[in-house]
Amino acid sequence: MNTNINVFEVFPWNENFETGNLKIDEQHKVLVGLLNKLSCTLVNQTDLELNDALNELANYAKMHFADEQIIWEESFCDDPWLFEHIKAHESFLPAVMKIKEQAADNSLPDIIGKMVHFLVQWLMSHIIHSDKRMVLAISILESSLSIEEAKHLANEKMSGSEKTLIDAILNMYGGMSSRTIALMREVSARKEAERKLSEANKKLEEMSIIDPLTGVFNRRHMNTIFAEKLGKAVRDKTPLNLFLIDIDFFKKINDYYGHLEGDKALKKVSSCLQKHCRRPDDIVFRIGGEEFVILTTNETEKDAYQFAESLRMAVEELQIPNHQSEAGEYMTISIGVNHKIPDTENGQDEFTRIADKRLYQAKKLGRNQVVITD
Repeated sequence: MNTNINVFEVFPWNENFETGNLKIDEQHKVLVGLLNKLSCTLVNQTDLELNDALNELANYAKMHFADEQIIWEESFCDDPWLFEHIKAHESFLPAVMKIKEQAADNSLPDIIGKMVHFLVQWLMSHIIHSDKRMVLAISILESSLSIEEAKHLANEKMSGSEKTLIDAILNMYGGMSSRTIALMREVSARKEAERKLSEANKKLEEMSIIDPLTGVFNRRHMNTIFAEKLGKAVRDKTPLNLFLIDIDFFKKINDYYGHLEGDKALKKVSSCLQKHCRRPDDIVFRIGGEEFVILTTNETEKDAYQFAESLRMAVEELQIPNHQSEAGEYMTISIGVNHKIPDTENGQDEFTRIADKRLYQAKKLGRNQVVITD
């Protein structure tokens, strides 16, 4: 079943609604279409669209009633039928405005069915009992009968078996409108539930690939992204850069300042690394306690080294105290870089092993270093 609620018609047009006057019938079809549009908007409960749909229905009804009055006045000038018809027209717009007022109430779902049912009943009754009868009387007047004779014959025509048929149609449409509204509300509720479920699943997926402390991607996501980037670099024969980053003497921060300060330091470092990853393809990952990875593409070896140096200096400039560090007064990082155009023999483990080897060299050289070659 198509779950788009816009496909439902609370009030489908039926040839039994045709009066015989082409202009009036065309305008009635538009009114019916606007009622269906209003019904869908009521179910969706979007205030802006609801106001637009109500205003559109009211404005068109006002225009239609004015056109009808011109037609009726030609044949029913100063006749009670004309005044009754005008009075019926005048009752419609206040009813629509009442819907608009009730729509602002929190109990809107409770009034949807009742209000649409009222409008359907009003339009059907007005079209079939009143408009159709008056058009019929006008056609009889063309036979040179008096207005009273025409009205009498029109009333006779609209009574008996015709009236039974009309009443049956009215009852059928009344029940159908209520059932359709209920179905539309059910579909709308299901779609809202599906939307919330989709949002929950999306959030769950994000949680599965995001490091909860720092907000950067985690090792699990790095494995996925790394495989994609490695495969693309092999196919395109373009450079892939892996920056393996380790915070120097991070354990001393936890031991000396406490784990709370250690967590703050990790957040500041991850934020700093993200800030320097300005290109869409530059991605930061936290892969362990104090270890981070950055993946970049399409850079020269010189560019990769300068980028790593900018990261190292930026972290040092944060001036996060680490007085127990043997590398300096403030917290620093060491970086091992693997810049390479990979081939089919380069897997993720091998590519990472080289960066890890160079990170070890940076630490051996005294930390707060960048090593990009052996």
